[in-house]
Order: sequence, then structure tokens, then C-alpha cells
Amino acid sequence: MGDRLYIGIDLGTFQSTIASSAGGLDTMETVVGKPKDPVARNFLGRDVLFGADALKNKLACNLFRPMAAGVAQDDEANLAAAKAFVTHLIDTVDPEEYDEVFGVICSPSHITFTDKSNLVATLRGQVNAIMVVSVPFATAFGLDEIGGSIVVDIGAGTTDIARIYGTFPSEDDEDTLSHAGDWIDEQLMDLIEKKYTGAQLTKDMTRGMKEKYSYVGDEDRECMVELSVEGKKQIVDIGDLVRESCEAAMPYIVSGIKAVVATADPEYQPILRNNIIISGGGSLIDGVAGRIADELSDIGDVNVWCCDDPITQVATGALKLAEVMPDEQYTSIN
Repeated sequence: MGDRLYIGIDLGTFQSTIASSAGGLDTMETVVGKPKDPVARNFLGRDVLFGADALKNKLACNLFRPMAAGVAQDDEANLAAAKAFVTHLIDTVDPEEYDEVFGVICSPSHITFTDKSNLVATLRGQVNAIMVVSVPFATAFGLDEIGGSIVVDIGAGTTDIARIYGTFPSEDDEDTLSHAGDWIDEQLMDLIEKKYTGAQLTKDMTRGMKEKYSYVGDEDRECMVELSVEGKKQIVDIGDLVRESCEAAMPYIVSGIKAVVATADPEYQPILRNNIIISGGGSLIDGVAGRIADELSDIGDVNVWCCDDPITQVATGALKLAEVMPDEQYTSIN
């Protein structure tokens, strides 16, 4: 076994993925649960729970989603939860078998100095050296599309848009929008509560409905779901509301793409327009590539396509990058 383990990590608002040079690949929800009291601690038999395990026992736990908008929230409780989560995530690829661990960590396109410092703090003691790259660049690198493309990663907390042309993108090449999966969930939740007065919903329930039925297009579809309305079970159709909430994000995303194209070198603009890649969980919205292409038709010929394996693509792209970068590109955090 080699002396160094390379890892690629996509720390997401909703879920996170790690890929390792030893062949490991794991995805889990970015959630941490800590027992509410001694009774809960005895019942659960653990001091901390992660991912699906935390959600399964959420009534007995205080839950933390520590990676709001793709970065660690800047308060003591969430930073501790983020540190615990990252430690657990990295433990899934057995780092103790190696002398050192080098990792490429993916973040939204624009994060503050404080956010970067918090990100490093969560990884200190877990890896020997890191390189932080944007989510769109890791995606493009993994797809061998760094020669000329625009990557639109529609995640949970942010939508990140970047033009890629053979080198690491600069801040001017990228944009980050808040109109993403969580924003769509909020729109859908609000629409359901307005249409079905007294409907009892949680964010997790709404997210599940969106993930099952999300689509964009000109015609409404039937999407039957079970709701509790003032404590009574009802089966209702939310198809029109799902479409409306997903459609609501499209103008913001399209405007972001147009801005990234318009500020590019004019000689490269035709290349970029003809290789627009949709990634992230939002790429699973049925019809999204065609919808965005239609809205971009006024800027010329465009080609918009969705990448395969969008949930793991960022982490596997980060790993691919980690394995070829020279050591001087990494920052030591021993």
C-alpha cells in the first residue's frame, strides 16, 4: 500500500461526497445529531450521529446542518459539528492506513477569507495538505472539459457558474447565486402552504417531494402526494406548484450564465456558448437543460447538457485533480 492517500471532497450544504485514490467513494447527508439529554444519550448509545442515522433519530437529537451555502457556519456549535462531520467523512476511506493524506476540497466559487479559514480548521488534523478549488472547476476537470466550457453547478445552498478555459478560473470568471435547491424548496413549501391551508410540512418533507417530482416545462404534470392538513391525511396534487417553484429559479440562473458569457474574451464566447454543462443535484430537474437552452437562444447558438453522475462528479473530479497536482500546489496544514 502506498504512503500517501489522495482524496477529493465535495462538502455540500445538503450532502457531501468523498472519493479516494484507494477506490473509496461515499456520499452522506451533511447533518450531525447530538443527543438532547442523558436519556437520549443512553437510548442512542453514542455522543454524535451522522447523516441518515442522525435524521432517523432526529426527535432525540439536536440537529446541525453545519455547511450552510457550502461553507462552515461561523459559530462555535456549527464549527464543532462541521469538524466532527468532516472527521467522520474522511474516516470512511481509512486514512490511518497511510503515512499522509493530501486532499482537494471543493467550495462555492466565491467564499470569504473567514470561510476559507473555517474550512481549513475543519480539516486540520485530518489531512496533511489541502488545495481548495471551486466546485465548477472540479466538475470540468473530472469531465475533461477544461478546454472551453461553462459549468453551472446547481447545488442545495448555491448555484455556481464558471467559465473554464484551460487554467484555474479567477474570481472574475465565476459567480455564485443563492437561487439553488434550498431556495426552490422554500418556494415550494410556501406555495403548498398557501394552496392547502393548514398543511403541516417540514423542510425535509418538501425537499423529498421536489427531488421525486421536480421538472420544468410548459405543461403541468400530476404529482400526487400525501399531506397532513390540520392533522388529517389528504392526497393532493402539487404538480403545478412543483413546476412553478422550479421555474422560478430559471431566470436567475440564465441571467448568471449570460453575464459569464458576456464578460468573457469575445473570441472564446462561441466556444463557451456551445459547451454549457449543468451539474449538481439541480441537473436532475427534468427538462432543465432544454429550458435553459431555450432561454439562452437570444445570445446565439448554444449547447446545454447535463453531466452524468452529478452527485459524485465533483468529488471524483477533485480526486482526479489531486492525483496530478505537484506538491507545491498544496497548502500544508500539519
